[in-house]
Order: sequence, then structure tokens, then C-alpha cells
Amino acid sequence: VENESNMLQDGSLIDLCGATLLWRTPSGLRHTPTLKQLESLRQELNAARPQCPVGFNTLAFPSLAQRATIDKKQPWVYMNCGHVHGYHNWGFRKEKAGSSAVALTGGGGTAPATTGDRECPMCRGVGPYVPLWLGCEGGLYLDAGPPTHAFCPCGHVCSEKTVQGWSQIPLPHGTHAFHAACPFCGT
Repeated sequence: VENESNMLQDGSLIDLCGATLLWRTPSGLRHTPTLKQLESLRQELNAARPQCPVGFNTLAFPSLAQRATIDKKQPWVYMNCGHVHGYHNWGFRKEKAGSSAVALTGGGGTAPATTGDRECPMCRGVGPYVPLWLGCEGGLYLDAGPPTHAFCPCGHVCSEKTVQGWSQIPLPHGTHAFHAACPFCGT
């Protein structure tokens, strides 16, 4: 094909039999945050002391070292409406209750990893309720902007440009399909 090239450019995706690799150049990586910068952004978010609008408790993203453990102060989001709250154990839809609740231990207590559909106390919208996680791989960011947007349905938080960019990239899915996915977890 005359107008195509096999030269790798920053952001090129390489599909190796189902494993998709992202090629980043040194100049491209200069525009992405380092782990130290991501930790600083996390601390800035937490320093603003965001509060749950219902329980009035202060919300805080867990440290990057504890990113695999759900903390009781961690923010959670209703995916259909976007309202952010602290974790609570109510609002289950009766027809969904018990069908997808899985308990994890962490942060000194138990919290469900997947909670099924819940009713948002702010707008009464029904949908998935998931914890928000700060995207911790700087090489996947498209800029060093503040983490203001989240991927749906997983809840990974990063910059607006990163969410918009990755949501427009069709990744190989199986052998005959493509779909956009969160770069942090593949969901």
C-alpha cells in the first residue's frame, strides 16, 4: 500500500497474536507523567478533601503502593450517572441482590469488589457501582494532565485527553472484532 509505512511512531499498537503492545518513543514519554508525578497528582486530589455528598465522609484515593486493596475511604462511582460517593452497603436492586456480590478484605474491613446494580441516592438512577482507581502506568497517559475522568465500566481515573484518546482506539478483540478498552486493565 503506497500511503502506508512500517515505521513505528509514538503510540503505534502492535498486535502479537492477541497481545497488544504500545510503542512509545522517548520524546512521547516526555509528555507523560512519571510515578512521582502520579503520586503528586494523587496527593493533590486527596488534599482537596472531597466529601461524599450523602455520608459526608472524606474520600481519598489509596496510595500507588496499595492500589490493589480497596480502602474504606476510597471514592466509588455510579457508572450510569457519574455521581461519586464513599462506599455504602445499601441501594441494591432487589432483582439483582446477591447475584454478583463478591467480598474482598482490605483497608481494615470488607468491601464488595463488584456490587451489581445499585440505585444512586442523588438521582435514583440504577446502574453499576464501582471503586475509582488512579491509573498508575504513566506510559499509557497521552498527557500529564490532572486525573479528572474515568473509564467505564472499570473506574480507572486519568486525564481527560487520555480517556478521550483511548476511547477512540479500536483494539483487537478475538480474531474478528475490534473494540475500545481501558488501557490500564483491558476492560
